[in-house]
Amino acid sequence: MIPNRSILSASRAAATSALRLFSSREGPRPIFVAATKQHVGKTTTSLALMSGLQKRFPKVGFIKPVGQQHVTVYSPSLDEDIRVDKDICLLKEQFHLDHIDYKAMSPVIIPRGYTKKYIEGEISYDEQLEQINSAFGEVSTASDVVLLEGTGHCAVGSIVNVNNAKVASMLGASMLLIANGGLGSAFDELELNRVLCEKHNVPIAGVVINKVLPDKYEQTKHYMSKALMDTWGIPLIGCIPDRPFLGCPALADLERLFHTELVCGSTHRFRHYSVKDMNLVTTSLTRFLENIRSKLPRTLYICHVTRDDIILGFMAEYQRNRREEERPFEAALLVCGRKDKYQMADEVRDMFEGLEGAPVMVIGYSTHQAMQMIHDYTPKLNIDDKNRVRKAVEHYEPYIDFDQLLERASLTE
Repeated sequence: MIPNRSILSASRAAATSALRLFSSREGPRPIFVAATKQHVGKTTTSLALMSGLQKRFPKVGFIKPVGQQHVTVYSPSLDEDIRVDKDICLLKEQFHLDHIDYKAMSPVIIPRGYTKKYIEGEISYDEQLEQINSAFGEVSTASDVVLLEGTGHCAVGSIVNVNNAKVASMLGASMLLIANGGLGSAFDELELNRVLCEKHNVPIAGVVINKVLPDKYEQTKHYMSKALMDTWGIPLIGCIPDRPFLGCPALADLERLFHTELVCGSTHRFRHYSVKDMNLVTTSLTRFLENIRSKLPRTLYICHVTRDDIILGFMAEYQRNRREEERPFEAALLVCGRKDKYQMADEVRDMFEGLEGAPVMVIGYSTHQAMQMIHDYTPKLNIDDKNRVRKAVEHYEPYIDFDQLLERASLTE
């Protein structure tokens, strides 16, 4: 690892280079989006920002300077497959960012083992810096404004000397901080991140508060706006009311969570289910059928793999419902059982043929484990679930004050 003095010198040189690049052109500073912690809606906010910026600028660039979870994509300019952060695919494909190549959108990826290699000196700070600067230069040259998304809170990446605040400083960006709804706890979390931005001389353009309870929306907006401005002189750029649908897992999310696939009903992979409507079946078949006919149509049922009566009853109810053309059949069934101990009978599995309207998934976990995993799971936006992505953008974008954001993220500050 190189000495801290060298790191500081390199950082200043990079920041000077970035500021020189942007001082030669008109327009706002790059906007860097960082959160106070995980699962606060950072990527959802980035989607809404990209949508709004594309309505105001001909070409909007996007970079995730440091990423972790990655996917493999094809880079036309390199004519080869490369690894990029998974959010890059979502933004590039959703908004048709054809003016920039994948290779410039995700310069540094930190997979398992990367940190140890950095500490051992196998990866240098200068190497990371060059990758980030080169990517930023390419994207900014091709764009009228650049949106950057960090990984987690402002300090993430510190162990390899490329935390979000430092990278924002190097690239001459303004910071937009994202926090979850609330007052005291949200403000405390913002303060921790604000201090790090202050240390690296990163101007904060504003704050977005996500997932605010609807019945506390006006209260939260009023008091958070006043607290931010009175204490730090920073505006509340956006206050987003919660929309539970965006946090409801689709069956495709559960396939990823449990490393399995639907045995039938795959045409409904992107049907979403509320966790609060999850129903563990421990009753008789008769009571189960009464339940499925009276409960909300879109209920997620869970049963043990040994309950052949429930599995067959679920399939029979789907067929009866389709035959009698009653209300839409939107229930799904998760069949659970530890794979080292229980197996679904082949005769039962064969009966799933032709039941594309009745989603059934077999999971190699106990019912208790499966329910706990679903409760703890936070579904992420992905390009395949176009309906949720569209609804997320439609919900978030109107609550963001783009005029104030662009005014704050200006070169005159």
